[in-house]
Amino acid sequence: MSDRIAYDNTARTKYMKGMIIQPIAFKIGSQITKAILLEAICTPKPGLVDRNNPGSHKDMDISTYMISSAAISHFMAVAAQFAIEHRGELIDLLPKLRSIGLSAEEEMFLATNKVNTQKGLIFSGMLIAAAAGYLSARETGTPKVIRILAIVQEMTKGIVQRELIQMDKNEKKISAGEWIFLDQGITGVRGEAEHGFPNADTAYQVIQKAIDSKIPIEKGMIMALLFLMTRVDDTNILARHGSESLTWVRSEANKLVLSEDAYSDSWMERVKDLDLKFIEQNISPGGCADLLAVALMLYFLTIEEGTRY
Repeated sequence: MSDRIAYDNTARTKYMKGMIIQPIAFKIGSQITKAILLEAICTPKPGLVDRNNPGSHKDMDISTYMISSAAISHFMAVAAQFAIEHRGELIDLLPKLRSIGLSAEEEMFLATNKVNTQKGLIFSGMLIAAAAGYLSARETGTPKVIRILAIVQEMTKGIVQRELIQMDKNEKKISAGEWIFLDQGITGVRGEAEHGFPNADTAYQVIQKAIDSKIPIEKGMIMALLFLMTRVDDTNILARHGSESLTWVRSEANKLVLSEDAYSDSWMERVKDLDLKFIEQNISPGGCADLLAVALMLYFLTIEEGTRY
């Protein structure tokens, strides 16, 4: 374990020994898992695993994602339960989630034969699940997006300073995203979380607008993903190819976002064409995909009971 990242292993011990999960925590976990699965099967997703192809990936496909999603699903309910029970400052909840996240990662790698399908999404999903759980125990009614994201901000306050700015370049285990920070100052998912997932919030609004306009949710998800590509400093793209490819991705995605025939059959064909271009160039906007999943989490956690998406 890195000394930079705080873990609370008493939380992991409690989980390993068995703990009572309340119905509301299970419900939150179910909504989080629903979002993860829908993001995975959304098709087409340029350069990413979907129902059509494995995108720019040689070691995984849609089956791998289904297996991985099943393996990590119950940890979202566990995260919600820890937040329900939490007493004290919200910032003290993060080490508990980090500890449980280690168990989730272990289950993921066991299920996928050591393929990293959703490590970043475990972090983001558990934050959202915990925020929803924390609110469920303290506020009445359906949670609001603004409240969920405010709780996430409180939980992750100072994370960039602690885990990136103070990072030792000579550490043995530095992730690709951390190298991007050292090289370019891009804070990745930690920065997104500390700021309350602003890009995921905007993507959520894109999805909500599409649904309000009677557009199928899958098409709304595709538009939201393309929108994310126009503005997110995706560390997956930067790690594989650098800033020039990121600029090109933004340009290509922007053309589709601004298309006058958005959501039409011809528009969908152009999205498929972009998928082929990304695959040819081995481009995978995985960071954007994770934020799309977070946007879906926000949607499912905040719709009124009985609403059909």
